[in-house]
Amino acid sequence: MSRVNAYSGKKIALILDTGALLAKYYRYAPRIKVDIYTTDSAVNEVKDQENKSALIEALELRLIHVEKPGRTFVIKIMEIAKAIGCLHKLSITDVEIAALSLQLRKEYSEVVVVTDDYELQNLLSYMGVSFKPLRTRGIEDLRVFKAYCPVCGYTPGKPSEDTCPLCGSKITRRNLLR
Repeated sequence: MSRVNAYSGKKIALILDTGALLAKYYRYAPRIKVDIYTTDSAVNEVKDQENKSALIEALELRLIHVEKPGRTFVIKIMEIAKAIGCLHKLSITDVEIAALSLQLRKEYSEVVVVTDDYELQNLLSYMGVSFKPLRTRGIEDLRVFKAYCPVCGYTPGKPSEDTCPLCGSKITRRNLLR
């Protein structure tokens, strides 16, 4: 994970997941050489009135750019997540945050995702995208899993898929890097 240096002369994209929005990280992030992004799905996950009001104010002040990642980037993320066995553990918001990080890599010298989500951190680490945890230490090692149904062998193909659609068993996974 690389450190964010707002004064290096190049633009940095900071992407906030729902946890970072709830922590109001956009209030504390440096404004010089840093653009702050999130997705519609992350904004929609902010439900309580206090945080929603603060977020609406930040959006009106244009402190945060809400960006929808392109479909090709979402598909690419789903392919990568499936390959490393974490797709079924990610939410749609996680997939979109990761897809936005890929999309913004073309425009910015560095992209940093602010998240405490270990599955998302693992995916970002695999892709070589920097992340900054808020309240946790963050992951220390990359993990690659094989996700499958232990009864029929089905491999999950959608985010948040924790039950096999063929036989109803719980999806499990094993670590391949041990």
